[in-house]
Amino acid sequence: MVDERLYNVAQESMNKYNYNFLSAVEAAIRHYHMLDQGDTVLVGVSGGPDSVALLHSLVILGPKWSLRLVTAHLNHQLRGATADQEAAFVGRLSADLGLHCEIGLKDVAKYGADHRLSLQEAARVVRYAFYDEAAAKYAASKIALGHHADDNAESILMHFLRGTGPLGLAGIPPVRHRRIIRPLIGLTRKDIMAFLKRGGFKYVTDRSNLDTKYLRNRIRHELLPHLKERYNPNIVSALNRLASILRDEEAFWDREVSRTLQDFVLEQKPDRLSLMTRGLSDLHPALLRRLVRHAVLLLKGELKPLAHVHVQAVLRLMVAPSPSGSLDLPHGVRVVRDREEINFLLGPAEENTGFEYHIPRIQTTFIREIDIFLQLSVCDVREVSHLKDCPLTTALFDLTAVTFPLKVRNFKPGDRFKPLGMAGSQKLKTFFINHKVPRSKRQSCPVLLSSGKIIWVGGYRIDDTAKITGKTKKVLKAELLPA
Repeated sequence: MVDERLYNVAQESMNKYNYNFLSAVEAAIRHYHMLDQGDTVLVGVSGGPDSVALLHSLVILGPKWSLRLVTAHLNHQLRGATADQEAAFVGRLSADLGLHCEIGLKDVAKYGADHRLSLQEAARVVRYAFYDEAAAKYAASKIALGHHADDNAESILMHFLRGTGPLGLAGIPPVRHRRIIRPLIGLTRKDIMAFLKRGGFKYVTDRSNLDTKYLRNRIRHELLPHLKERYNPNIVSALNRLASILRDEEAFWDREVSRTLQDFVLEQKPDRLSLMTRGLSDLHPALLRRLVRHAVLLLKGELKPLAHVHVQAVLRLMVAPSPSGSLDLPHGVRVVRDREEINFLLGPAEENTGFEYHIPRIQTTFIREIDIFLQLSVCDVREVSHLKDCPLTTALFDLTAVTFPLKVRNFKPGDRFKPLGMAGSQKLKTFFINHKVPRSKRQSCPVLLSSGKIIWVGGYRIDDTAKITGKTKKVLKAELLPA
């Protein structure tokens, strides 16, 4: 908890000098539902002005939500003694406020080299991993970061210059995964510096933020000032408004894409998403691109490595005249086209075990590969008057339409049969796709054959030529029973 004496002094100062600033922070918290009563909040504090302003804001506003605050600081080991001094500053600041402080140490340069990442990207990955670990240690339900409106404007311009889509132009989300919150997102750097000056709050300055060899710094110190001076003095506000509009658009599209995707899903598992290709080419390219991105998001939980060129490659595979093909996406995602379906996969491909059993007479056969008994019996047609009451795991045939020995095996490419009620034959694979039978279940589906012809796709449909008719007297009953 925060030291009561320091809290009272700070609150008096804030009420006198920074009412508008704190009101804006509180408004953002409430508008985006960032906090809940009793939250434990891990505050990422670098020691710079943004994070220091964030920390003091939450100290003052914390009692409104009965918050428990904890600070976290990561030394990236990139700036020698300066980085050590910043870590010590954050430790003292936290102690003065009566807060626990978690200080981490990580060789970011080595991590970047080991994982082939740029220095800035490596720092981001390592920093967020550190925050996650610290949040778990202190059972923190939220992680608060000091990103603000100028940061958001810079990010939007960075993404724009790299040729981003709408999601990139949506900028930095105020809340991510209902856990990472950014209470200063509506305030500018100018607002933050005024807040710190009025409150008399000390902070440290990271000189690397002035180094224009980094794109973000060039945008901050060169491009944005030029745009303000020559084109729009309110450019930061305009870019943030654009981001807000596009965030709403993206939220709408997320729902629509998720709903559309379900029309094509054949199977969805943690490591596999299978879609039927029929009808995909009829979709608008904009929707199709979003479907691809959403499919990858469902598997990986993130989209960061996925670029436009990857999405376009998947689209070409989806609509290609060739019925098969595959490609590899970043970070272990494989996309495999298999005629009328396309599969998004994580990890190695599954190995399917085939089976085949000959049935010379009326008997019960154990199919060990799928742990199922196939039980055959014969009865009078009068004993099966309620045909519609039979479960899908039971099939009834005109005994005279069946010739022993029978065979039961797994599905094979090229299989065809005439589904009950249809006038013509159909590929079994097409039947599976039309009925959204997952690929993993197809290979374990027992297929019953008589004289080399399929008479039952176990658990789904019998062949029309073996059905019971008005002339049927004896019935062959087949049942699938769990072992």
